[in-house]
Amino acid sequence: MKRWIPLWAVPLIIGLAVATVWLRLSIVKTTYGINQTEQMITNAKHEKEKASLRLAGLRSPRKLEAVSKSKFNLTQPRAEQVVYIK
Repeated sequence: MKRWIPLWAVPLIIGLAVATVWLRLSIVKTTYGINQTEQMITNAKHEKEKASLRLAGLRSPRKLEAVSKSKFNLTQPRAEQVVYIK
């Protein structure tokens, strides 16, 4: 009986198939890692933006005035308490 494929081709084909599967799994794993990292970066940017907005709110003059009145019982200075510097 005549052979259609040489015997050395069978292990070669199996090896190439295994290498292809391994490479595909490696690509999927790397892509998943990249997507996870991008998601973490996006979350960090959102957290930074929220923190910046909160900080801006805490530094606003109205907020500072409200805190000084409620927490420290401070009031507006009287005219004689104001010192002008030239």
